[in-house]
Amino acid sequence: MNRVTYTVRHHYRYVYTSPIFDVRQRLIMIPPDRHADQVLLAFDLDVRGAQGQLAIDWQTDGFGNRVCRVDAERAAQALDFEARFTVRREAGPSPCVPHFEAGLSFTALTARDQRMQAAALDIATRASTPLERAELAHDWAARAITYQVGVTGTQTPASMALHLGRGVCQDYAHILLGVLRTLGIPCRYVSGHLLGEGPPHAWVEVLIDDAVVAYDPTHHRRVGLNYITVATGRDFADVTSTSGVFSGAATGKLHWSKQASILAEAAEAAA
Repeated sequence: MNRVTYTVRHHYRYVYTSPIFDVRQRLIMIPPDRHADQVLLAFDLDVRGAQGQLAIDWQTDGFGNRVCRVDAERAAQALDFEARFTVRREAGPSPCVPHFEAGLSFTALTARDQRMQAAALDIATRASTPLERAELAHDWAARAITYQVGVTGTQTPASMALHLGRGVCQDYAHILLGVLRTLGIPCRYVSGHLLGEGPPHAWVEVLIDDAVVAYDPTHHRRVGLNYITVATGRDFADVTSTSGVFSGAATGKLHWSKQASILAEAAEAAA
């Protein structure tokens, strides 16, 4: 298929043990208007469970992401944030997209260790072009750990995931970012959805000769049309889907669900 249109429903539900007050929530659940070959066609966000005054403010952060800030006066038992959007993707060369300025900056989650430094040195001696080096870095990161849920968390640095030898998509992405930045190749973390998978997914975009190449080290492949981008940043901390604070003695538990499906697809006619 050369053109695919997707619809996505992404739902977060917070359940609290007692009433809460002064809720300040930050959501990154809906893509920007355009990201490379992906175009946002429609979107909406429902906030349910809030009582009293409710303010919803849409902003754009320094990475070009669409950020929603929700201020709620109080909630009795639960708060629901449900995003729905429709995007279209088209096959073909992707235009260069901005916000790679911080693509070489190490962060707490992507800081290199001796293993990443050694891998980068080996890659630099085996390959001369940035694309060849990026391909080898992707190969190394994809084999560096074994996929396992529950061993790492969202605040686990790449070096710790390497030490444990286990991790999930954000760990694979952080490891690849660390190696690429050691090699001096601009890159960024991508958060979004992979059709057919339950939770949100993470992968990496690399800037090479003014073109963007996207790698999914978790599945050890390049990113295809079945990937839907929501946000980009230096690491997971920049693109967290939901985060916030509230006042009150309650504790909260987060539940989530996601549905992503194809609305339409089309192929170019043969010449």
